[in-house]
Amino acid sequence: MKILMIAQEPPMAPDQVVTGNALRAAQLSDAISGAGHTVTHLWHAPEARGGEGSFANRDELRSLLTRHAADVHLVNFWELLGLMPFDSDVPLVLDFIAPRPLEQLFQDPAQVQNDLARLETHLSRADLVLVGNEYQKQLLLLPLLGAGIDLRGDDIIEVVPLAAQAAGSPKSDPVTDGWTLVSGGVDWPWRRSQRYLDALHGLHDGQGREITLVQFGGDYRHGGGRRKQPPAEAGGTLPLQSYASYCGVLGTQAHIGLELAEENIERRHSQSFRSLDFLRHGLPLICNRYLPIAAQIERYDAGWLVDDPQELPALLESITASADAWRLKSANALRLMAEQLNPRSACQPLLRWLDSPRKARRLPWKPPAVAQLADPPPLRRARRMLGLAGMAVRRRLFSLQKKWFGGHKDKGIVVVTRGDLFPTDHGAAVKIVETARGLSRHGHPVALVTDDRRYWWRVENGVITRQRIPLWLRFTTWPAVWVKAKHYTRDIPESNAFLYLPMTDGSFFWRTIYAGRKIGAHIIQAEFPAYVRPSIPASHVLDARVVLVEHNVEYARIRAQVPELTEEQYQRYKAIEIDLANQCDAVICVSDNDRQQLASDGVALGRLHTIPHGVDLEQFEQPALKTARQQFEIPADAPLLVYHGTFSYPPNLEALDVFAHELLPRLDNMGLECHVLAVGREPPDASPHTRIHLTGSVEQVAPWLKAADIAVVPLMEGGGTRMKIIDCFAAGIPCISTSKGIEGIPAVSGRHALIIDDWNEMAEAIRALLANPDKAKLLSDAASEMAAALDWKAIARRYLDLFARL
Repeated sequence: MKILMIAQEPPMAPDQVVTGNALRAAQLSDAISGAGHTVTHLWHAPEARGGEGSFANRDELRSLLTRHAADVHLVNFWELLGLMPFDSDVPLVLDFIAPRPLEQLFQDPAQVQNDLARLETHLSRADLVLVGNEYQKQLLLLPLLGAGIDLRGDDIIEVVPLAAQAAGSPKSDPVTDGWTLVSGGVDWPWRRSQRYLDALHGLHDGQGREITLVQFGGDYRHGGGRRKQPPAEAGGTLPLQSYASYCGVLGTQAHIGLELAEENIERRHSQSFRSLDFLRHGLPLICNRYLPIAAQIERYDAGWLVDDPQELPALLESITASADAWRLKSANALRLMAEQLNPRSACQPLLRWLDSPRKARRLPWKPPAVAQLADPPPLRRARRMLGLAGMAVRRRLFSLQKKWFGGHKDKGIVVVTRGDLFPTDHGAAVKIVETARGLSRHGHPVALVTDDRRYWWRVENGVITRQRIPLWLRFTTWPAVWVKAKHYTRDIPESNAFLYLPMTDGSFFWRTIYAGRKIGAHIIQAEFPAYVRPSIPASHVLDARVVLVEHNVEYARIRAQVPELTEEQYQRYKAIEIDLANQCDAVICVSDNDRQQLASDGVALGRLHTIPHGVDLEQFEQPALKTARQQFEIPADAPLLVYHGTFSYPPNLEALDVFAHELLPRLDNMGLECHVLAVGREPPDASPHTRIHLTGSVEQVAPWLKAADIAVVPLMEGGGTRMKIIDCFAAGIPCISTSKGIEGIPAVSGRHALIIDDWNEMAEAIRALLANPDKAKLLSDAASEMAAALDWKAIARRYLDLFARL
């Protein structure tokens, strides 16, 4: 098979200074030739003719490609891809051994984004990419996807590390000749070594002789290097030499190689040519622990790993005290080269691919719609004109209603939301109602608009009163029975269909306008994404801003809770939620986790804000429910645990199963006959355990929580912020939770709560808290202090501060 290697420079000449790219090209060429293939070397000479095989521009390269008619093109440097043809039937291999965009980050940061855009374009030509280590492989996955490469089939990224033939053991004996350390190469902006070199200054071996440090210095002959830093005074500097002379120094004078520099993102992904040369000459390596090669050095005992320059003096003292240990590591360095880093074995992934070279699969491409103004069909245009006229009439109608029947002056807030608010016995209802009450206590009238076509609720000064909706308003849309029959037969998971009702029910629009005019609304607050749908057109009539409050990332929650959800359904709900969020003036998330996911999935970052759940501190001033144990015949001396939530919510049911099958049996084995209060509405028909007691819906959750000894939250799924945790904090009882159960709350494990994900450890923590009331009190006191900052009135103030900025 004939392979064309397209490189930056001519084939390596040992009597000249060589670059890492030249060494790499030689490695690949030797391995491919050794496998029986023919390799022809082409190189870029942009300024002058460089002899047979050189090219100065795209046209000259294409001429060479046509002339040689190779079976495979192997490009040695990513920027040369820009000279390769886009559409070629010849498979193309890219060698991406140096993560150039990361280097550019330190050399010219302003150029990084342009380089990344170019890289993505260039990668669209590649069919196989070679990298030096797994870190580099991970770095390229997303750029390849962006380039349109389909990664679902064959792995088109192969790890082919730098490799070379071992050159033999060092000729110099450190005992008789003195110890010599060697370092150097081009001093790039991303390779800062001075602190390490300074730490080697003035060090002596066990015989009192100064340890010599030899540095190879100079500028990269192709430009782009920077002036050499001053060497450590104890050593000497040699200019960049021919490769043969350089190897002569390593083989006859040196004893230990150095690969040391300050840690940064480029270094963590790097593949060092220097390290390879040191190891192949039998020089054990002192290197940073963060380097990719460090794992092999440690596994083969071929050197020493350091984290900080301050470790070097003691390390060198230990090394120079025993030449035998050094000799063993030298032999191990050569063994590492022979077993892992010889060209033939290192290049096996490439050689296997060359047995059957192929073009990579590309992702299907859909051309973007052409941006232009267009006239709709006459009938649709007429409907639009009628809609505009209707909007004007509605504005006038509701302006008159406000004038004749009163209303507040543009301080009101309409909350458009689900209908199951009363009784307020589940997390979403508590959040919605308490936020409304908190806002009203700051002098802003609030209207609650739900799917109820007969009533809306006015909230003023924390007091909620039911208001009747005029009969005539009920006839502006289709009857509720018809709308719900239509909606609940759409392709929506039945358990979540009610949250998407506004996508079908147009009556939300009219009720929002009516209530908004009554209170002089300047903000429409949509609780859950679908409620944005009627809020947007209503905002045009009311001249109001629209704010979406995300209780969870709904499409992610549904995916986690509805096993039968198809990928097509998931993508549809995700697109709906992202699109509706981007139509709002602001989106409030209850946790930074949700905020990050929405931003990552396409919601404009500037729209996103985090305001956590709050807590009604007044409720938690009530005493514990003294009759809780009596109601369920729980012995007075039995430890009592509590968990609360809505049990139609699958993660809460799973938590009860954890109590029944994981925690209570473990506690039984410890001699603790614990009982569990499961507080909340829609409990299962039967308890999963005789000592799990289902209370059903309760008027106030606080007295039930305070009746328990410990709140335990073994939650494994769910989204948003856990209101149940905040309630437990406010109740002043110690809390033990999984990390999922306390997600979105800045609690410190061991200070505010115990955060444990192992059931054995959780059971032991319950036992320990029951046995140590002082520790339990410390936890509950710190948690109560955190809850005090989350009073609903304070949370409402944060809402209003956001509204004022819109």
